[in-house]
Amino acid sequence: MEEECSLMNTACSDVVILCGGSGTRLKTVLRDRPKPMAPIHGRPFLDLVVNHVISHGFRRIIFCTGYRGEWIAQHFSPRIDIDAIMSHEEIPIGTAGALRACRHALRSSTVLVLNGDSLCAIDLAAFITEHRRRNASATVAVVPADDRSDGGGITLDSQHRITSFDEKTRGMYLNAGIYALESMFLDQIPERTPCSLEHDMFPALLGQGIHAIITQTPVHDIGTPARLDAFRTWMTTSVEKHIEKGAAC
Repeated sequence: MEEECSLMNTACSDVVILCGGSGTRLKTVLRDRPKPMAPIHGRPFLDLVVNHVISHGFRRIIFCTGYRGEWIAQHFSPRIDIDAIMSHEEIPIGTAGALRACRHALRSSTVLVLNGDSLCAIDLAAFITEHRRRNASATVAVVPADDRSDGGGITLDSQHRITSFDEKTRGMYLNAGIYALESMFLDQIPERTPCSLEHDMFPALLGQGIHAIITQTPVHDIGTPARLDAFRTWMTTSVEKHIEKGAAC
């Protein structure tokens, strides 16, 4: 099957959604729910991420789960519009560690990786295409920096290669939580060792030429109660605007 796939056919690219965080800052709001399953007007936030993924032609999705991962498995495993694979970690091993743990399940040489607790509605197929055009081992979607203090500081050179990636300092750009990674990058993640993409792998491998694709598309992060409330409000406003636009046609 893989040999028959065109290089640009997104249906032949695996998608990994990182869903293993415990969501400590949301415990008082979500109680025993995992953060990506935060309810947004009657549906889990993660539904929005998955629907965005499949709208660009991707079908095979590996969910890297952790805290209360059964919520995610029970919700997505029955869906017939995706090929859902669960990769569960009993003990947190970080974003890179979770990727390494599901390495055996990956079929495609290029893997699209997304955070399960944020949404940035870029054209994912175009993102993969541009990543491949640059022949990069890793590409990160970035947005211009705002006043957030926990988004990570990223600086670029004139060719949009990342020159610094430091989650503790401010930079010109922020991590949008979307990555395209090649097998050669994934194979450098240590096995059975807690490891972070953001804190460990990206900073350590900058010399290999990690690229950035800049987008002006807003990033919706639900990592705190305030941001979760803000996203719910934004969703309500967006739906109302869509209805008003339809009524005017």
